[in-house]
Amino acid sequence: MPTPSSAQRVAQSRASVAAPQPTIPHNEWRCTRCYKLLGVCRDGRMHLRFTRGHEYLVGFPVQATCRGCGSLNQATAPAR
Repeated sequence: MPTPSSAQRVAQSRASVAAPQPTIPHNEWRCTRCYKLLGVCRDGRMHLRFTRGHEYLVGFPVQATCRGCGSLNQATAPAR
């Protein structure tokens, strides 16, 4: 089996570094691990939408498990 060249090792090490956090609008609540949209803050409450038409407006604090990666997320107050 051939060994990777130094250029390939550098490319692999750069790929393993975590990507920078994308710019997120202040009213969106996103997963802290995979940045999947969890909810949108509207008028001081969190708007949550799920499959099959289920929608909720909830107060703070809010906790949710990400549907994408399974991590537990928490929002304690509306973003300012």
